[in-house]
Amino acid sequence: QVQVNANIGWTFAAAMRSFLRADPDVIMVGEMRDIETAQIAIQASLTGHMVFSTLHTNSAAESMVRLLDLGMDPFNFSDALVGILAQRLTRRYCKSCKTSYIPSRDELLSLVEEYCAGTPLDSAAVMQAWHQTYRNQDGGFTLYAAGGCELCEGTGYKGRMGVYEFLEATPPIKSLIQHQASVVELQATAIKQGMRTLKQSGIELVLQGHTNIEQIRSVCN
Repeated sequence: QVQVNANIGWTFAAAMRSFLRADPDVIMVGEMRDIETAQIAIQASLTGHMVFSTLHTNSAAESMVRLLDLGMDPFNFSDALVGILAQRLTRRYCKSCKTSYIPSRDELLSLVEEYCAGTPLDSAAVMQAWHQTYRNQDGGFTLYAAGGCELCEGTGYKGRMGVYEFLEATPPIKSLIQHQASVVELQATAIKQGMRTLKQSGIELVLQGHTNIEQIRSVCN
């Protein structure tokens, strides 16, 4: 692990070149801030090294377009890419005071509508799958609301948990990268291949009783 210092010429790119001479198995780059660092990271991947890095974007699909906009060669990029994980942190209910309730039909339909929005998913099929996975002993659903106690200082929340979206670099995705497709095209293809969006993963946390839809909307919209 090294700390970069641009004032003495020890940049991300310089560190990457030095690491490659040491024949590492895995390289972690704190953030891809410029095209030079990105190109060296891609070259390291193409020569057999596992490379991890971060990038500030709103979704997994946007990360690919951002790197292409930096000037990344689309063919080298598509060859090197394995996958992209987008993540958010959402507030988690305090386990000591969260309160259960039976959601109304309208609330469930609203959740299904948000879950399926912008995807080819069928709402009836999704609802059926939810019944199989999340139903309670009575065959319905149980959701939770924030309470408030001494442990959480009356907030109803204690800690945070991750909401994730993983986009796998499948052959169709790689082809889209090579043709410099738009975010919309990349996102649509990934969803058709089974990717769960950040919003979908968040709604599943709601159904599991960890948080509520308002918290998910605040970090995923």
